[in-house]
Amino acid sequence: MPSEYPEFDHLLHCVPDVESATAAYAAAGLPAHANPPYLGFRNGAWRLDARYVEILSVVDRAEFAGSPFGRAMTGWMPHVDALLAAGGGALNFAVHVTDVTATTERLRRAGHAVDLHVFAREGSPVSFAEAVLRDAPPWAPFFITYTPDRQVILDRYSAGRVARGPHDLAGFVIETPEPAASAAWLSALVGIPADPARNVVPLPGAHVHFTPGPADAITALLLTEGDPPSTSVAGLRFGPVPEAG
Repeated sequence: MPSEYPEFDHLLHCVPDVESATAAYAAAGLPAHANPPYLGFRNGAWRLDARYVEILSVVDRAEFAGSPFGRAMTGWMPHVDALLAAGGGALNFAVHVTDVTATTERLRRAGHAVDLHVFAREGSPVSFAEAVLRDAPPWAPFFITYTPDRQVILDRYSAGRVARGPHDLAGFVIETPEPAASAAWLSALVGIPADPARNVVPLPGAHVHFTPGPADAITALLLTEGDPPSTSVAGLRFGPVPEAG
């Protein structure tokens, strides 16, 4: 929806071990960092600018389950567990919007089941709210708004952690049994017209490419600039943007 200014925010990559996964990202030319464990989970990131790929794992199941993040992710945990058991893979992605409360109301009016979660770490000047759909494919986006604005957060608190490296993220691939229908569904959800000839939703910050297949999952990151690698890390492929055909 135009007034919501939807943009790609981040993608969640579940991995068995954050330290080794971030090292593999760095070896591929995507300089990721790892953070200390917190509330039963550990994460890291390849941060490009306000956009990033979050690399995460659960390190203490009981502690995580009782945390605000664990409670919010209850519906996702079967998919998380399956990905971790398989050696890793992408879970879903976040779309930044100007007012996630307004987005939640719009989605509910459209008939979606949506949970709204607010996260605030004690002593931190940063908080964020997420709208999570309960009636959606496992790869479906959730919506996020930060306080203060994410660019302010980047400039004040995260500028020293931005290390994009020689490559940029142009988009990602979702393999699904019905690419055209999935592209149309995402298009209606975020309010961005799809390219029906290519089954692409041109989400600002990372275009979403749908391709036929049984996985019903995000399978690859599409990279641009420099000489992008063709490799994989913990169940997620990396490669250059395919030529239009």
